[in-house]
Amino acid sequence: MAEIAKKKTGAKDPMEAVARLNRSVQAKQRVKEEIASNDPVQLPMWDDDLRGVPNCLARGALFTAIKSDGSKREFYRGKEIATLAGIDVSYRGEELRQDDYSVFLNILHFARHYDLGKPIPFTAYQMLKELGWSINTDEYAHLRECCERLLATSITVALPKMGGSQGFSGSLIQSFAWKDDGGKQLSQWQVMLEPRIAALFIDPLLSLMNPAERKAIGGRSPLAQWLHSFLCTHQKPFAISVEKYYELSGSRTANMGDFRARLKLAFLKLMNVGFLESFEFRNDVVHVVRVPRHYPAPVFHRLGNNADQAGLQI
Repeated sequence: MAEIAKKKTGAKDPMEAVARLNRSVQAKQRVKEEIASNDPVQLPMWDDDLRGVPNCLARGALFTAIKSDGSKREFYRGKEIATLAGIDVSYRGEELRQDDYSVFLNILHFARHYDLGKPIPFTAYQMLKELGWSINTDEYAHLRECCERLLATSITVALPKMGGSQGFSGSLIQSFAWKDDGGKQLSQWQVMLEPRIAALFIDPLLSLMNPAERKAIGGRSPLAQWLHSFLCTHQKPFAISVEKYYELSGSRTANMGDFRARLKLAFLKLMNVGFLESFEFRNDVVHVVRVPRHYPAPVFHRLGNNADQAGLQI
């Protein structure tokens, strides 16, 4: 039992691992009960200077590492998304990229203050400031497009290693409004999230990210942004082949040599922003060492505050 718990939670101490696994199982059961009973459900409350990342959405090509430069996006009809083993993701909708992911992360950040299934208000100016995007007409339009893309999605996430009962099926955004019924622009935009999405935010399915690092990487380096999100979900990243990174990032670079060069530049970017200690390509396999991080664990207000208060090594 202790060995299983250590593998699932990543905790080093056997007793801590078992306790943490037990809390995770109890939290999952409470989420199911609250959703079934229509009681209010909230996302866990992480610190203001962090962002919560559902591992299953970050460990694959749901949000691709392709530049958001106006190039045509594919439309998928039930596409099986490339992910790590143990995660099954099926997606219908317009191709999502790192700009959409940045918006989604901040929507989740705002959402943790509200009951899921209720309106989550924010100003477009506030969102653009959080994203680090320019404050101009083009970026306001860009933000609307991202929200509309996230709305017009259908995603099914299954986690077979969690017993087959853990997952989510629905839209990434349940609703989005930036105009009233008369066509007048709202002073505060509103989104809503499906209450069932809370199932993806229970330890050990949740990781935390430093958004300042993501901002420093910048939207012109989508592969580095994708790598940052992906590696945030691994305290000690395991060695992965260049070919696997190509698949998981959703890259459409025609030449593998070109992708390999882009990948090296992306890893250098992660070192420059202080996220990585080192990386090394050996026989086309990438070995990575992260700078250790210790963030306060998010608190599950609606779930009896049973989160691990000692903090998360991520």
